[in-house]
Parts: sequence; C-alpha cells; structure tokens
Amino acid sequence: MITSVIWIVFALFGVIPFMLGHNPLSFTDAVFEVISGLTTTGASMISDVEALPHGLLFWRALTQWIGGLGIVLFMLAVLPELNKATGISMFQAEATGITHDKIHPRIRQTAISVWGVYCVLTIVTILLLWAGPMSLFDSTCQTFAAVATGGFTTRNAGVEYWHSDYVLVVLAVSMFLAGLNFSMMYNVWRNGIMTALRNSIFRVFSIVTLCAFLLLMFSLAVSGEDTGEGGGAVKAFFHVVSAITSTGFTIGSAEGWGPFALFLTVMLMLCGSCTGSTSGGIKIDRLMALNTNLGNEIKRTVFPKRTYVVHLNGMALNTAQMSRITAFVFIYLVVVIVSTGIIAMYGYAFEDSLFMTASCIGCNGLGYGATGAGGGYALLPDGVKWLLTADMLVGRLELFTFLVLFLPSFWRR
Repeated sequence: MITSVIWIVFALFGVIPFMLGHNPLSFTDAVFEVISGLTTTGASMISDVEALPHGLLFWRALTQWIGGLGIVLFMLAVLPELNKATGISMFQAEATGITHDKIHPRIRQTAISVWGVYCVLTIVTILLLWAGPMSLFDSTCQTFAAVATGGFTTRNAGVEYWHSDYVLVVLAVSMFLAGLNFSMMYNVWRNGIMTALRNSIFRVFSIVTLCAFLLLMFSLAVSGEDTGEGGGAVKAFFHVVSAITSTGFTIGSAEGWGPFALFLTVMLMLCGSCTGSTSGGIKIDRLMALNTNLGNEIKRTVFPKRTYVVHLNGMALNTAQMSRITAFVFIYLVVVIVSTGIIAMYGYAFEDSLFMTASCIGCNGLGYGATGAGGGYALLPDGVKWLLTADMLVGRLELFTFLVLFLPSFWRR
C-alpha cells in the first residue's frame, strides 16, 4: 500500500510544474504527462516540446530518470531509516522480477550499488552524446530518457533531429544496457564480463534482439519499404532496441514499414527485456520460465511419473513462483484485452486500440495511427487518457502491487 501511494503522491506533486509553467496543461493531461515520466513510458501530451523552457524540459527528463530504477529504490538509497523490514517489503513491491536478490546483506547497500551502476551509465552516455552533435543540455535530457528507457525528447522531430547515425548507435547501446538486470551489471563490474556471458537470461535477451533485428531487415528487404534518409540497418536496430526495452524513441519512417514491422513491434513491446532493469513488458525471464514449463508439461504427458523442475539461470523455481508467473502473464493479457476493448468502444480502430494499450501497459510510449504521425496522445478523450494512465501504473508496478488495493480482504486485514 505504501509503495502504491508513494507513486500516486509523487505524481500529484509532479503535476505542479506542468500546470503552472509555460502553456499550462489541464489536470488530466498533467497527470498523464508526469505518470508517463515516472513510469518511464514516454507518451506525451505536449505536441511542441521545443516551445517549452529548459527548466520544464529538464523536469520531464528528471521524472523519467528518477522513475527508471524506482522512487522507492531512490528513497532506500538516501533514507537510512528505511533500511528495515519495511524497506525490504517496499523494495520487493516495486522492483520488477520473479525474485529480488540482494547483492549486499543490507537493502540500503544494495540500493546504493544499483544506483551507482545507473549513475555511471548515465554519465558515460552524456559524455558520448556531448562529444557528438548534441549540446550538453540535449545530451543530458536524451541520456535520462535512454538509461531510464523512457523516451521523452527535447525536440519535436525526436532523435532524428540530429540526423546522426552516431547518436542512434550510442542511444541504442545505452538502451540495450539499460534493458539488462542492474544487479547483474554490478556483478560484471566486480567479477568480469564472463558473469554476463554465463547468464542465460542475458544470452536469450541478446539472441531475441538480434533475431528481431534480422527479421525486420528481411521484412524491409522483401517488401521494399523505405527507411528514409540514412542507414536502414542502423534505424532498424535502433527501432528494435527501442521497442524491446520499452524506451519508445520513435523513428519517423517506422510507421510506414508495413504490417509485419507493426506486428513485430507489438510483440517486442509485450515481451520487454530483463527483470531488474528499467524496462517494462512481461520480461524475458518470465517468458523463459513459461517456455521451460511448457516443455516439461509435454514431457510429463509421455512420462507422467517423472519429476520435472523449471530452471532459470541455474536456479530452480518452485511451484509458488511458477504459479505467480502464470498468474502475472494471464492478468497482463486480460488487462490488455479489456483496455483494448474499452478504447475500441470510443470508436478507435482495433490496431490503434491494441497498440496504444500495449504501449502504455508496457511503459513503452511508441505511437501508431491515432497516437502516431496521424494524431497524438493529446488528442485522445479524457476517459481514454485516464485508462491509459492506470495502465501505465499497473504495468510499472507489475500488477500485483497495484491491483491488491482493489481487494476488500486486503483492507480488512
């Protein structure tokens, strides 16, 4: 309850700059904007970001950066009083994943170490972008969006404003690293690169990203779709990484890449990257566990007396963990279906309804059709905006932490 309320309270404070600043937003739009930032979704109510003052642009970027690892994890790092059982429970309620391993005995040390990796990645990316065509301010804001897998930019044209493959490559690498488990990256820093190479989740995430890139390139070659000016391979790779890590940086020409590219993008948004990262989606870890469990069930049909165990990166998952994974994926898909149906009732096409739902619950922020080049999130009815705002919160807090508040038995307890 504390974790959910903290996110809502921070959002209510976060709307103040948007409602009192340059070209003030309505309450609905301001809540959507700040929740989109804190949940690192990156869907925006502001059509002309270049008209905003630097202070408000930096605030948008900062909401993503703080929300990337999580408000509660930030509080655990700076408030020693939370280094107790309550702090551990809050950390487990907010952190993404099947299990929540501590890399230090004390939760505050774990939080500080993870934030250390996060800050190093942020500083390195800022310097690399600053060394290219960006100013220090633009490089800072774009970095906050990339390492938090958020997607807010400081330019109306997005990252294509700079017309630079160098920028796309730096941001793609930064997004890919932000899609990895930060605890694993800390262990890589301590114990060497072999820690990552031995990690099965890292290998599968890398293979899925590479396969998606090759499929997209094959689709573009077969259909003869135009990738716009510049290198098609760089743009395709950038788009794939942006989608699977739920960053939501947009390539303007991507909306015209054909139906298979749209299908692949939706699949990547639903998939997500690794647990313990800043990204959204179902997560590679859970899909790996479900895949292994499916194989075990098929084998059990042939050999019913044998015992099969689901292993994930060398760790055996018990029945309770597998039940929670199955329930998570089922509820996740139910929320997608229900939200898509409600939005379709407002008169939007099915593909538009599905895309904006998958984008928001996956904390992605990509736009297509009604929310892409043909419109924008600001043009949606208020009812749809509030539904998508709830989807963003549900997706960021990974369902259970948020949905438990609607159980009467929880309040009686």
